[in-house]
Amino acid sequence: MKYAWIQDHRDSYPVAVMCRALQVSTSGFYRSRKAQPGPRAQRSARIRECVAAVFESSNQGYGSTKIARTLETASSLETACRNTVAKAMREMGLKSRVSAKFKPTTTQTDPSKQPAPNLLAQQFTATAPNQKWVADITYLPTAAGWV
Repeated sequence: MKYAWIQDHRDSYPVAVMCRALQVSTSGFYRSRKAQPGPRAQRSARIRECVAAVFESSNQGYGSTKIARTLETASSLETACRNTVAKAMREMGLKSRVSAKFKPTTTQTDPSKQPAPNLLAQQFTATAPNQKWVADITYLPTAAGWV
């Protein structure tokens, strides 16, 4: 961490002064610049490459769970758990595109088709038989449909 800070500020201050202030050796700083990344950093880089490849091949639709499962099944890819994949995706700024849930559209009513007028106006009493008829339409679940 100190060596990275020294590297970032080389143009502002002399390396020897920064090494003395941060209490690190100058030779250690120059050795760290030539050093290859360690095994963990190399594996992390391979995981990032594999995650990016699977993410792009899924048209940016897979999340960390599906990518981790894909990495497990493919022998040519570096395997990683879901949390490691999620961390790699976060570091690379990859987010899956989540499709919206299906939302049905409401049928628009036809204004030219109006219900029948209410001729009874809730007056159900009659002075003689066969003057007023009422019915209730119900749906009975049968094989034929409406009954």
